[in-house]
Amino acid sequence: MDNLEQIEKELEEKGTNLGDSRFLFLDVSSTCTGYCVAELDFVNKRAKIDNAGVLWFNDKWDHQDKYSYIFNAIMTYFEIVEKVDYIIHEAYSINMKQRSGIMVVPEMIGAIKVGAAENNTKVSSITPQTWRKQLEIKPDVTIGKDGKKTRDYKNPTKQKILELLDVPEKSVSNITNNERTTPSDMYDALGVCLGWLEQYGFKVKYKGCKFNTHIGTLEGEKQ
Repeated sequence: MDNLEQIEKELEEKGTNLGDSRFLFLDVSSTCTGYCVAELDFVNKRAKIDNAGVLWFNDKWDHQDKYSYIFNAIMTYFEIVEKVDYIIHEAYSINMKQRSGIMVVPEMIGAIKVGAAENNTKVSSITPQTWRKQLEIKPDVTIGKDGKKTRDYKNPTKQKILELLDVPEKSVSNITNNERTTPSDMYDALGVCLGWLEQYGFKVKYKGCKFNTHIGTLEGEKQ
């Protein structure tokens, strides 16, 4: 049984209409989390990008506070308002050369999974290598003074997404209600979504995508 068949089975077990389901795609980081919600029709292999945004975390919060905030966002906002049926996040791998704070994102993903489980919603992942390959995103490569190559995917990902969607340069913060530069996490979340859809052959509709619709609904303080 391949991955898509497994997901369809899990959706059917939940009682979800395969012709009308809503998926949440996440790019999780320790400072903010980008998200994208898409409407999926498994019967006709069609999808529509409904909305995307970014959830910032308060600089004063410790790790536990961040986990609590994202847990409650999954439990309430994405369940009640967005009516999400399934969640897919970018898979996280540990860089053994940079081990400072390496457990924050895995623990945050754990909090997301617990929140999803409380709603009877399944969670799976896609590797960054997979979704970038599907979207044919190649890194900008620079060579440092030490002769070592550095690969940066942030700008190539942003440019690829901007070819498809009119993502705003500024996003209102859910913490301060002030505008901030839209972070790479939102572009990555959209990349996770589009790469996953491309992998399974969905025909995607981009027109009408909204941004940061959680502002005014999802509180800026943890529950």
